[in-house]
Amino acid sequence: MVRSKIRKIIKACLLWWTGFFVMVGFVLITSSCDTTSNQGGARGRIMPNISGAAGEVLVVMDNFNWENSAGNLLQDILKEEYPGLPQSEPLFDVIHITAASFDNVYQFHRSIVLTTIQSGSEPRIRFRENVWAKPQILVQLEAPTGAELKQLISDNEQRIQSFLVQYDRNRLMDTYKDSKDLAIQKEITDHHQIRLAIPRGYNLDFSKDEYTSISIEAPDLSQVIQVYDYPAAGPKDLNTLQLIEQRNRITKSYTQGPREDSYMTISSMFEPIAFDLKNNNMDVVELRGLWELENGFMGGPFISHSVFDAKRNRIVTVDGYIYHPNLKKRTKLKQLEAIIYSMEII
Repeated sequence: MVRSKIRKIIKACLLWWTGFFVMVGFVLITSSCDTTSNQGGARGRIMPNISGAAGEVLVVMDNFNWENSAGNLLQDILKEEYPGLPQSEPLFDVIHITAASFDNVYQFHRSIVLTTIQSGSEPRIRFRENVWAKPQILVQLEAPTGAELKQLISDNEQRIQSFLVQYDRNRLMDTYKDSKDLAIQKEITDHHQIRLAIPRGYNLDFSKDEYTSISIEAPDLSQVIQVYDYPAAGPKDLNTLQLIEQRNRITKSYTQGPREDSYMTISSMFEPIAFDLKNNNMDVVELRGLWELENGFMGGPFISHSVFDAKRNRIVTVDGYIYHPNLKKRTKLKQLEAIIYSMEII
């Protein structure tokens, strides 16, 4: 019998004690926006690396507007609850400073929202890259009054949020593509005819034509990517109900628990969130939800992308799940997302 992922998680936990969220598919900036790259005299010179932790956004805004409607709205956008997590975590950790503090140290931050109130100016939003450091993004908002700044933010809520979310993901994807584990990539390609940006550090747990599993294991963490495919009649089989049924079928077979009657299943208490996306020129159904151990006491978040492969009349799913009890999971789930979003059918 295939050694299950759940057994490995439990073994890791025993060793420890012995030793002790659109979507949204993002379309960058339309022709009506002023999108610039390598501005501020950056073109043609070597730029410093970015600073700040992953998932952080630096907001430059005067104290009065930050503490009133414009600042409150911007905080609501940036601190919106991350979808599909068992405990509430925001999309971003937000750092606020005023323009007087915006010096060279802060200018190197990875993600910046820079607001300016200037009498007589026209309301304007710009989305820029690599202004003071690389790879950096900057959302620049200009308005003549605080009220018009709030309206500018309100009119561009989704674009501001999507720009920042997509940047975080793309940056990870680029890093993973530069550090791919070629042996694992070949194994996945041979069995499932897809490409994934699997970074070094993952281990191949099990691989066959129907199902492949890779993971990072630690005493308090299990990050798992599982890939599986099955015959399908057409895109109509990419419906939420069938995707849930197929995931439960696969995990019942391959992720058994410590007892014969325990296995992974999608939590019945929280219905998964489904999104229709366009990614890498493919129509994708994304599921975000919670998994649990049937007849057990384990659980966590998962995210999956499913695609209909017309060439082979099948559905391919790349699924990532986490076991990270009593600890924050947003960053770990974002790491799995970057791998999942890299899927390409060949």
